[in-house]
Amino acid sequence: MQVLADARLALRQIRRTSGLSATAILSIALGIGAATAIFSVVHGVIIDPFPYRDVDSLVSISVRNPTQRGARTGYTVDQFLEIQRRSHIFTGLTVSTISDVLWTGAGDPQQLRGNHTTFNGLELMGVPPITGRIFTPADGADNAESVCVLGYRFWQRQFGGDPGVVGRTLALNGKQRTVVGVMPPRFMWRGADVYLPVHFRQGESPEGVRYTHVLGRLRPGVTAAEAETDLRPIVEDLSRSEPGAFPEKFKVGLMTFAETFPSGIRRELYLLLASVGLLLLIACANVSNLLLARGLARGTEMAVRLAVGAPRRRLISQLLTEGVVLALLGCALGVVLAWVGMKAILTVVPPFTIPDESDVRIHLPVLGFSLGLTVLSALIFGLGPAIAVTKSSLTDALRSGGRGSVAGRGHGLARGALVVTEVALSVVMLTSAGLMVRSLLAAEGEELGIRTNNLLTLRVPLSNTRYPESGKRAETMEVLLERLNTTPGIVEAAVNTSWHPLGNFSAPVQVPSRPQAESPRVNLNPVSSRYLSVYSIPLKSGRGLTQADVGQQRHVVVVSERFVRSFFPDGAALGQFIDIPVLKQPPVKLADARLEIVGVVADTAGGGFEEQRPELYLPHSLIRVSECLTIRSAAVDPMTVLPTVRAVIQSLDRDQPVTQVRTVEARISEQLLASRRFNAVLFGVFSVLGLTLAAVGIYGVMANSVSRRTNEIGVRMAMGADQWDIYRLVLGEGGRLLAAGLAVGSLAAIASARLLTQMVWRARVFDPITIGAVAFLLVAVGLAACWLPARRGSRLDPLSALRSE
Repeated sequence: MQVLADARLALRQIRRTSGLSATAILSIALGIGAATAIFSVVHGVIIDPFPYRDVDSLVSISVRNPTQRGARTGYTVDQFLEIQRRSHIFTGLTVSTISDVLWTGAGDPQQLRGNHTTFNGLELMGVPPITGRIFTPADGADNAESVCVLGYRFWQRQFGGDPGVVGRTLALNGKQRTVVGVMPPRFMWRGADVYLPVHFRQGESPEGVRYTHVLGRLRPGVTAAEAETDLRPIVEDLSRSEPGAFPEKFKVGLMTFAETFPSGIRRELYLLLASVGLLLLIACANVSNLLLARGLARGTEMAVRLAVGAPRRRLISQLLTEGVVLALLGCALGVVLAWVGMKAILTVVPPFTIPDESDVRIHLPVLGFSLGLTVLSALIFGLGPAIAVTKSSLTDALRSGGRGSVAGRGHGLARGALVVTEVALSVVMLTSAGLMVRSLLAAEGEELGIRTNNLLTLRVPLSNTRYPESGKRAETMEVLLERLNTTPGIVEAAVNTSWHPLGNFSAPVQVPSRPQAESPRVNLNPVSSRYLSVYSIPLKSGRGLTQADVGQQRHVVVVSERFVRSFFPDGAALGQFIDIPVLKQPPVKLADARLEIVGVVADTAGGGFEEQRPELYLPHSLIRVSECLTIRSAAVDPMTVLPTVRAVIQSLDRDQPVTQVRTVEARISEQLLASRRFNAVLFGVFSVLGLTLAAVGIYGVMANSVSRRTNEIGVRMAMGADQWDIYRLVLGEGGRLLAAGLAVGSLAAIASARLLTQMVWRARVFDPITIGAVAFLLVAVGLAACWLPARRGSRLDPLSALRSE
């Protein structure tokens, strides 16, 4: 009952000081709202992203070189079957793929994202369908019909959520499959449109599947040591039977599902959570200052209540209750702001950086976090003022003239310290945001070494079921390029296994004439003859690839200047031979993997911004898997030639779909700049909120200071001080607080900026320009916040000021 009485009293007090209370509630709402919005994303993306049963027991088998980063979790069909036959640590083992699945017979052909798996695959994941059933081992019987299960998003997109799709037959990869079920929205295992069970047999590649991701459900109680003991002999035997498929020195282990499929912005989200933590501390300092000012104004009331016998803890409890009520009101508004903020954050999240299964929303766990943070915040900003106010004595209160203010030097120092803290935290946040902006600007201004305008990119996935022979796929791609290169509106076209500057697959390279202890990895680009011309990559010496090189599958290669610097420091690269061992392995299986260097081209940002490897350009007819087209358009907007390109492709094969259509500029924006833009925007928004709260705090302290010094200002003006003297007095006091906050904050910013070293590119951790800009901005905003109180003080009437005392 006492708590209810204190709550009612708190509400009356809030109504009585509505302006101050509104400022406090808004400050709390901004801090709690920002923290809740980011936590909702963290919870959905990192803490609980997957809906699968007992997800921690779902593990991948990793084989890694202890001296290198990364691990192998993909295996051939034969390797999977061997692991399945010999391992004993799993209750079940399955595989998954990211496969192209061609859907025909229902209008225009469509390329679907498929997941080929075993007949126990969906059962192992432990999630029931929302309609129909999943496939089971019984569906693998010799006389059973071929079945498939649809992903939720594909079901909604293509069939409008019609449950009648169960039982319908779809032509997938040339085979009629009956739809037996639809998975729920969060079941996005490998992001598939369709799940296809297939028989995996030794020496076979069903529906063109050669490589798989192996996933197992671990038996309870199996330790890491037991897992390695079980798996290592299997991998050693596989390594002996397939030399070069595994590192010479390797470590076998297990990776959880979350470790195997992590968020691409995990680090950024944790740092953003820390950033909104600073914002919340600024909000707490701000509210603490406001409550201290209000409490000091009630000094006489508190002193009298203490004098008549009220226990000090009772007054502290009441003041804390007022803080909690303010916090709860701020929390309610903050949750609304968090919902809006969460939606805004999701619009700027870079594509392909969060698990498809993630469910980001404001639900009970997030609300529990918000409520707990609210109570903690109330204690942080409410306890100090409550203790400070209840220390006042009746004598001090009466000596103050009955004005209800007992603010002494100690209280003034406390409020100044809170402002210094706010300013210092704002410096840290603004400096972090400044570094993110500098990194974004550096990336946007980076010279990529390629043409980026007038280029259209797309993928022409030639189905393994319709083009089972790799040589036939390469021939078909050459015919397509020949037609495109003679089509009006198209300047030239070329093919690769990826697009510049997004990187490509890499492999170790050996130079027989210059053996090295360790074979460095280089980017391989299996390209057509016009690829260097399409991207305007300058030839430095020798020659480029010719149509004869491609048509006759010549073992020649063009290398980048970075490759020459790495392997031929004396520059004598032309005419030398290199060896690429991976080309001897399936699916390429070249008898001779030696290539002669015939040309040297300029370096490009072929691997994005961070990872710049040497690059090789070899005829795509040697590898026979290139299907990523780049088309240089005569028009300024390359998208205008897309209908023409589609018509040319369908004139060659009317059932051939076209996917992943983008301009090169759009790919750069989405895949290279999006994460930097995400960091810059969110750090910038939270920093501006922190700066705003700090400015409010400075204004509140200076306004209170002018109010407390009314008598002093009146005396000064009566003795001849003019308005500018009062401005200097007030602005000087605010300037000292700003200077102290800037000094502390700059040191803290330099220290904390080291946490951002992997997120900032071409921007130094100690960046004088950024720190200088932050200091200028804070001084400008801080002095502007001091100006209004100074203006009010300069306009005081000396006689009225003295009479009020």
